[in-house]
Order: sequence, then C-alpha cells, then structure tokens
Amino acid sequence: MAPLRKILALCAIILLAFSAAPALARGPTLVSLDECADQYVLGLVERDRVLALSDHARYADSWFRDRAQGLRRVKPRLESVLALHPDMVVRTWGGDLRLIQELQRRGIKVINIDDVQSFAAARAQLFKVGDALDAEAGAQIAAHKFDEAQSQVRNIGHGRTVLYYTPTGTSAGADTLTGDMLTTLGFRLATTQKGYFPISPEALIAMKPDVFALGYYDDRYAMRRVPGRQPLVRALIQKTPHFALPDAAMACGGWFSIYALRDLSQETNP
Repeated sequence: MAPLRKILALCAIILLAFSAAPALARGPTLVSLDECADQYVLGLVERDRVLALSDHARYADSWFRDRAQGLRRVKPRLESVLALHPDMVVRTWGGDLRLIQELQRRGIKVINIDDVQSFAAARAQLFKVGDALDAEAGAQIAAHKFDEAQSQVRNIGHGRTVLYYTPTGTSAGADTLTGDMLTTLGFRLATTQKGYFPISPEALIAMKPDVFALGYYDDRYAMRRVPGRQPLVRALIQKTPHFALPDAAMACGGWFSIYALRDLSQETNP
C-alpha cells in the first residue's frame, strides 16, 4: 500500500503543477486608466491579464469597445486601482500626477503611451508598447493586420485638395495623424500649416477646397455655439463634396485607426 500512496501523491503533485502552470505563465496583470490606453490593452493583451479598463472603454468612439464587454471598468482613482493589485498600470492621459506618483511609490509599474502623428509612428508604437506590456506576440499579430489593412485602403482622393474641419473650427496639418489619414486616402491638404490650428469662419469661406473632411460633426455637444454652426459655413460645406472621418479613428489615434480608414475608403466616394 505504501508504494501506491507514493504513486498517488506523485500524481497529485504533477496535476497540481500542470493546473498552476497557466496562471504562472499568464504574465503581469494590468489596469488601464483611459480610453486610449484601453485600445492597446484590448488590442494586444490576453483578457485574463486585464484586471480593469477605464470607465470609457465601452464608449461609442472606442474602436475595440466590443472587446471590453464583460471586463471590469474603473475610474482613475487610487483606491479603485489599488484594490485590484495590478502589476502595471497603462495610460496615455488618464490619472493625475498624484495618482501616478502614488502608484509608482507602491512599486506598480506605470506604462505611459505617447501620442503618434503618423501611421509609421503608430506601427512603431505597437512594438514599443507590446514590449512594455509583455505582449510581443500580440504586437506582431496587430502589425501584420495593420499592414494588410493599409494595403486595402482605396484612393478616394485622386489628388483633390481636402480641408479637415471640426465644429470648433479646428483643422490639421500634414504633421498630424489626421493629415496622414487624408494623404493616405489620396488627397492633398488644402493648407500648409502645421499641427492643429483654428480657422475662422471668414477664412474658411475664402478657401475653396475640393472636399471637406469633417470631424465630430455628429456630436451634439460639440455642435453647441461653435463656428461650425455658422449658416454660411454650413452652406459652404453642404454644397461642397464632403465626408466624415470616423470618431473611433479620431478620438484615440493609433494603429487601429487604419481599420476605420480602410472601411471608410471602401464605403465612401465623395
């Protein structure tokens, strides 16, 4: 009987080791503090490592909002994050300085994700963030899908001039991700200014772009008492070929924005 007991005990140890292996191999657990960080977490990391996403993860302009279904969501508050005992916290703009310092003081690794201003930078960012999140395999898969989607973007601009315009009167230059989106679609930008900059209704009316690319024009809140509501501005846009850039591609710029651009190019012909 003694040998049998030893054999049974050995089998129990082996079974325990195998059952514990997935948990040990899971990788560091994490919490995301804002909607833009959510996209990287949802796009690159295994679900069982995600302790919580931001409270914006299911917003309409969150590209991976469907993947957030069933995952906990928290506000960027110290007590809420500490209660989950994460190994790391991921952010772009979420959480104030005090929160970040307190998390770091307690030994929690904080991953800061930078803004990107072009699709080339977005693709490079994939590998940088993937490495930081211990999600290199996810980054490789996402990069392959990015390349595939980029090759499927149709040329709908055909060299025509385009002006990006939001209800607040903001436009974008070639050194922004928005500008890169428009040139990827085959347009030429109607201005040579850099960055994001305001255009007054008077200046807009004097311009004559071939096409308007509109941002956030379906946002009722953004449309309250803004230059974009000016009757002459609306009339000019209405009589000029125009299309709307998807909110999910604009709210948080990243490699995933190419998916929205591909879909847009295949559904729109302004």
